[in-house]
Amino acid sequence: ARLKGPDVRLTYRAVGSGTGQAEFVGDAPGYQALTHFGSGDIPMSSDRYATITGSGRQMAHVPFSLGAIGIFHSVPEGEVGVDGLKMSSCLLAKVFSGQVTQWDDPDILAENPNLRVPSGTKIQVGHRTLGSSSTGGLAGYLELKCSASWGLGAGSSLTWPTSDSFTAVEGSPGMLDHISGAKYAIGYLDAGHGHQRQLNEVMLMNKDREWLTSLQSMGATDGNGNNGVAAAGGAAAVAANAIPSSATDDWSSVNLFDQSGPSTWPIVLVSYIYINTDITNMTADEAGLLKAFVDFVLSTEGQGMLPDFSFNGIPSAMNQFSSVWASMTKPATVTDFAFESSTQPLVGQGENIISEKRNSYSLWKLSEMEIQLQEVEARLHVTERHLNDYGIVPLHGSGTTNPRNWFAKAMQQMEERARVPMLLTYRAVGSGTGQQEFAGQSSNGYKSYSHFGCGDIPMSESLFRSLPSGEEMVHVPFALGAIGIFHSVPGATISADACLLAKIFNGDIETWDHPDIKVQNPSLTVPAGQRIIVGHRTLGSSSTGGLTGYLSKRCPTVWQRGAGSSVTWPTGESSVAVEGSPGMQALIRDRPYSIGYLDAGHGHDLNFAEISLVNQATTKLTSLQSITRGGVAAAATQGIAQNVFPANPADDWSAVNLYDMPGPDTWPIVLVSYLYVKKDQSQTNPKTAAALKAFTELIIEDDEKLCEEFGFTAPSAEMKTLARGALSSVVYPAGMEEFIFESSTMPYDGMGDNVISSKRHNYDEYDRAVLEGRIDALEAALAELRSTVTTHRHNPSTGTTEGGQGGDDTLLQMQMHEHEHEHEHEHEHEDSESNALPIVALIVAIVALLISSVPFCLVMKGTRRDVPMKHEGQSVGASAL
Repeated sequence: ARLKGPDVRLTYRAVGSGTGQAEFVGDAPGYQALTHFGSGDIPMSSDRYATITGSGRQMAHVPFSLGAIGIFHSVPEGEVGVDGLKMSSCLLAKVFSGQVTQWDDPDILAENPNLRVPSGTKIQVGHRTLGSSSTGGLAGYLELKCSASWGLGAGSSLTWPTSDSFTAVEGSPGMLDHISGAKYAIGYLDAGHGHQRQLNEVMLMNKDREWLTSLQSMGATDGNGNNGVAAAGGAAAVAANAIPSSATDDWSSVNLFDQSGPSTWPIVLVSYIYINTDITNMTADEAGLLKAFVDFVLSTEGQGMLPDFSFNGIPSAMNQFSSVWASMTKPATVTDFAFESSTQPLVGQGENIISEKRNSYSLWKLSEMEIQLQEVEARLHVTERHLNDYGIVPLHGSGTTNPRNWFAKAMQQMEERARVPMLLTYRAVGSGTGQQEFAGQSSNGYKSYSHFGCGDIPMSESLFRSLPSGEEMVHVPFALGAIGIFHSVPGATISADACLLAKIFNGDIETWDHPDIKVQNPSLTVPAGQRIIVGHRTLGSSSTGGLTGYLSKRCPTVWQRGAGSSVTWPTGESSVAVEGSPGMQALIRDRPYSIGYLDAGHGHDLNFAEISLVNQATTKLTSLQSITRGGVAAAATQGIAQNVFPANPADDWSAVNLYDMPGPDTWPIVLVSYLYVKKDQSQTNPKTAAALKAFTELIIEDDEKLCEEFGFTAPSAEMKTLARGALSSVVYPAGMEEFIFESSTMPYDGMGDNVISSKRHNYDEYDRAVLEGRIDALEAALAELRSTVTTHRHNPSTGTTEGGQGGDDTLLQMQMHEHEHEHEHEHEHEDSESNALPIVALIVAIVALLISSVPFCLVMKGTRRDVPMKHEGQSVGASAL
């Protein structure tokens, strides 16, 4: 583009150093070069150099750049620790030769005591195919530093181990894909490529015994102004004869491995142009272009391009091209291509002037696009900074329906109490869907659709195993809950052991008067042949997982449909699929003689009749009875004692359950509720990451006792320790400003942008508290009324009879009875009137209060915790009002 004439065309075919050398050498019998020049990041090999000289040719090495070979890995940052992953040369040799095959090998842990990886995790080693200068760099360094442990030799092509943990890749793109796509992988690359992809890098020890990465080395500067790569090829290296004095010598043993200097990188490669010293077979223009090209590459402008491609220019002491050119045998005439950098009137218009004043439209357009891109990046940076200061802080989760009201209240509290605008949402879709959305799918690279997930079951093994490197997760247990079995058989009290339940849900028992049911419930009276309507959840459901897991454990001979959040259910007309907890509630409420399973709190809130189960201690009890006696918490205590929970929160927890744990009052179907959190949040928006940390800590610490308010059993101190350990392993963005909570007044500090303060209120919160107080007063008054009516019924002076159901029916019967006998028993009526009048007055007052407050009560019952209010052994819900 800068040349007026003649018409020229320059090409370069990037095929790797090994192939580039072979094509420069040529093939038998004549061994004529196939190219005008070759290039490689390693010197010409000794055997190829011998082939060239043996065929009567002579070649020269022209160094033009320095580059680093870095060792990169995909061990999650949270498992590596803040000190980084370190490997000495001999440890590196053992890894790449297949002697050390697991990340928790004692040799690795000796150099990395803070490394926390799953036990037995295989090292997935990537290595290049064909001839590769990066292979030559790694192999040469290991051969130099630790030949006793290495044993594979030096060179651009090696015979690698063939075990299944070694993967052959083609070119740098293949190595990049291997390290970024495989879990717990390791490989070697031109350092710039790894830096551009932001891969994690292994720290090596240099000759001065300093641990550092190539990125750190390239960012350092020595006393001569060289960074740690350029320092390896400086004047000291030339003086030490690391660089031959003659460009035409055999350079095959030349390397810049393990050069001295506090910040010098130990694996530095020199990039060369290979040229024949006899170029008489070239035309005048070809010879002139070869010189012009090499001159340009070594010029200030050409060397200045190298940092854009993560290379270093060579120190001046290594530039010998002028003497090489002077000694070369050239055509009789060589076209003299000259460079114009500043305007040279008249001369600049010469035929052979390569002028930077001359440009092509393509180069101009690329330059303009680069300028525009820089401007866009600058504006984007300003916008990001602006949003970071004032933008809405988003946090979105999805998963199990059970804690939806708890999360809604906690999120609303955070939004209302924060100074900065926050948008926190939770999508209640069931544990199975929540797991899928948290794990992502192959089409999006298994990236989460949510910032966190939630489920009443651990992450499934298949989804856990699908998470790629960098997307690892931790389980954070935060609550305990019971799954209850509820029914709508009118007036019946029913109990069932696990095998009886298995037969019912399996479709083996279809009627309520089946002999197996009657054996365990001899007093049960139902119409002959009355069919059992069996409800089961669709999609993935933690309650399904709880029921099927329990049945699989207690009665595997009968229940053979497996355990999990989704199973294949019977398809008969009595088997009814329902969506979500609301669907199961509607089935049990609306269809007599049905049976189904629910989070126990939901069933208790709706006053559903519950089936008593038989626990491991053979105690027959309902979940309500077990909860009252501490039987749900007891299951977790036993789980901790029996080491049910893995010590590492990042391990596979799919087998964890608290089914049928020992204890006299222990409920046999207990679920643990988990938050699913990605372990590496370093690339998450810092504000969102801070909101995630604050929300998870708010749920775990539960200082405002929302766990119990919303009907869950709080985790034990030991389980909280597990949860805190999981959260402490999460890696957050560097420089993230955490949210803090203000519970007691913090003058000045409480007005910070990052403070979530309980001193901030809104009117809705106050109004809700007032309405909840009125509801509590109504329920207390209603309980007092029941007590008074009961007393009145049993007082002979009232003239009433025993029987009836109490409540409004009893009052009506009492009033009718008194009306029928008012003329026959006037004196008795006068005696009883003194007892009845206060009751009537109380009734009138409560009815008036109810009429005025019912709309508010209904609204509040839909928004406050669905926890049953216990009064005199009864559970009072909206239906009782």
